[in-house]
Amino acid sequence: MTVVDELAGVRWRRGLACRLPRLWLDVPRPGALCVLTDADVAVPARAKVLATPQAAALAALTAGRALQVPYGQPFQLGAGAVELLPSGASLGGAIARLHGQGQTILAVRSAVLESLPSCAPLELRDADVLLVDAALADTHTHPPSALRALLHAALAGPPQVWLLQDPLLALDLALWTDGAPRLAPTLQRLVERSRLPVLAPRPPGRVPDGVLLWPLAQVARLPLAWRTVPQCAVAEPGQPLPADVSCLPFSRRPAGAVLDTLVQRASCRAVLAWGAGAESLAQRLTARGQPCHVLRIPFQLPLV
Repeated sequence: MTVVDELAGVRWRRGLACRLPRLWLDVPRPGALCVLTDADVAVPARAKVLATPQAAALAALTAGRALQVPYGQPFQLGAGAVELLPSGASLGGAIARLHGQGQTILAVRSAVLESLPSCAPLELRDADVLLVDAALADTHTHPPSALRALLHAALAGPPQVWLLQDPLLALDLALWTDGAPRLAPTLQRLVERSRLPVLAPRPPGRVPDGVLLWPLAQVARLPLAWRTVPQCAVAEPGQPLPADVSCLPFSRRPAGAVLDTLVQRASCRAVLAWGAGAESLAQRLTARGQPCHVLRIPFQLPLV
C-alpha cells in the first residue's frame, strides 16, 4: 500500500480533479466541467455538468447547464474522452470511464451489484486504474434484496414512517411495491420527473395508514398525525438521527464485502482509493496481491 498525492492524473483539490480529460468528479464548480455520476449531487447555479439524460432530468438541470450523454457513447473532451456506464445504483447513475494520456480510469462513486429496479444493470469495462470511493469499506449495509423484504414486511404491519437519507431511493421503493407507499410532496415531484411507470403515489393523509416515505433532511416537517408512529431511517451508518428512530443501514455506495467484490470484478491493474476506509481497503487488497494506492487528502484548516 502506498499513499500518493496524484495517480493517473487524479488528485485531490477540495474534491476529485482529473488532469486529462480536464474535469471534476462529482464536485461541481462554477466555470469548470464536472462529471455528475448521480442526481443527488448539489449543482451550483453557474456550474456545468456532464450527465446522463435521466440524471439531468432528476436534478432538474436545464439544457444550458448539463451536457447530456447517453450510456456507452464516448464524449471527446480536449485530448481525452469520457464514457458513462450504468452503475446499477440509481436512475441515470453512472460510472465514468475516463481516457487520456494512453491510460483509462474507471471512476466509481456509487455502484450496486444487484441493480435497483429503476436502472440498468451495473456495467464494468477494462481499465488501467479503478478510482473508488472507499468511505464505507469497513461498514455493513443491507443489500437491495434485504431492503425490499423489509419494506414488504412493513407494508403488511402497522403504520410506519421511513426517513430516507437518499431521496432517489424513493423511486425504487415505489417500484418494488407498485406505488403502495405514501410519499412526501418533494418525493412525489421526483417521481414525476423520473417518468417511471409508477402508480400515482398516495399523499400522506390525516390518518396514518401504511408506510410513509419522507426525506430525512425534512424530518422537522413531518405531518403531526404521523409523528407518533414508529420511524426508521434508511441511511448510511454514522448519520445523525433523531431520538427514538431506528436505522436500516443502506447505501448506493459500495460497502464492506460488496466493495471487495466490485474491485475483483473490475479487474484493473491498480486501485486508487479515497475516503475514510481507503487505508483499510488498501491493506486487504495488498494482502491479496492487488496493487492499491490511497489518495492523500491534504488537511485543510477551516475558514473563520
